[in-house]
Amino acid sequence: MDAETAYDKLNEHRRTFDTLPNVLIQDPARSCAYFVKAEDLTEYRCTPATWSRLDDSTVSFVIPDGEVIDEVPSFLRNPEINPSVLIRYSRGQAAYFLTFEDLQKFAVTQPTESLNTMDSISFIVPRGTELIEELPTLRRALLQSHTQ
Repeated sequence: MDAETAYDKLNEHRRTFDTLPNVLIQDPARSCAYFVKAEDLTEYRCTPATWSRLDDSTVSFVIPDGEVIDEVPSFLRNPEINPSVLIRYSRGQAAYFLTFEDLQKFAVTQPTESLNTMDSISFIVPRGTELIEELPTLRRALLQSHTQ
């Protein structure tokens, strides 16, 4: 095996998004999920006033673009509060903010299998109190890979 093949093998599961993807947010602590299509997400684009609304109930997610590595909190600081979500997409130079009430408009049945589409990404709202062994297999894989 040559070095080029080994490099490709290391990166085969990394995904980048050239366009804003559909977003599935799984919240196992509340036994629910939310599926937000890209065209619906644009309605929640952040404005300068949005940034003052971020607090300990905000969970941040980053849509990978292959260029910027961004560090976000690894869990919800206060797991008892219903979370709001900040989705950052540096390729589109944008961020999207949805309150817990906004998320309810996009509630779906908790998926048991992959979305299996290249235009979607999945995130999990971690509470910080669960063990990865407690998550169902699909959710465990998604939590580790930040992909669909």
